[in-house]
Amino acid sequence: MKSSIRKAICAGSWYERDPYELQEELRLYLKNVKYLGKTVKAVIVPHAGYMYSGQVAAYSFKQLPAVTKKIIIMGTMHHYYMKGVCALDYEYLETPLGNIKVSNDVKDLISKGIAEFVPEADTYEHSIEIELPFLKYCLKDFEIVPLLVGDVDSKWLANKLISYIDKNTVVVVSVDLSHFYTYNEAIKLDKKTIDTIISLDESSVPELEIDSPYAVMTLINICKILKWTPELLIYKNSGDISGDKNRVVGYASIIFY
Repeated sequence: MKSSIRKAICAGSWYERDPYELQEELRLYLKNVKYLGKTVKAVIVPHAGYMYSGQVAAYSFKQLPAVTKKIIIMGTMHHYYMKGVCALDYEYLETPLGNIKVSNDVKDLISKGIAEFVPEADTYEHSIEIELPFLKYCLKDFEIVPLLVGDVDSKWLANKLISYIDKNTVVVVSVDLSHFYTYNEAIKLDKKTIDTIISLDESSVPELEIDSPYAVMTLINICKILKWTPELLIYKNSGDISGDKNRVVGYASIIFY
């Protein structure tokens, strides 16, 4: 029997466990960002430890409309391979700032065969969890549809997910860019990735150095159908923060409206 609450496994390592310290860290990140006032429908955010990617992620999270009632979040599986989509079928997802209610859409997606719940796919996974404190801090009353996107037909998935998107829904895609190249190599590779996403060029995504390709391709297909406009807000890599430019990881904040 599965637990009704998905425990926060990254608290105390990837981000602060203490709720007061975590709130202050998030407040400072968001304070550094200007709200653009656009009707944001989707965002791309990184999923590294907050000390590395928190400020970049804040650029996207700052833009979330206050009226948002549902978040469809798509992450990846770093430690498990599967074909299809793993929907996290819990009642709540735990964060140090309070639990987030999982939407009934999850059970609907599973009942219709669009997704399945594979607990092993989520056992050590951080790509969704790392975004949850930001969402809990920025939004008041919302539900979440957490999806780990594996090897899937992205056009098919996009068409299935569109029926779950309404005017108060925002899609969040959790993705890091190139991994462990030198600083200058990473900048070149990540520019290609960002240009590909901004141009909505789904066919080139498999060639990119990213860790959530199927989630990104699904978002691109949703954007094409719903005619959303992408915009890069900021790009950085870990070398900009740590000073170590020998092996870096790339991060971007992109919004769609």
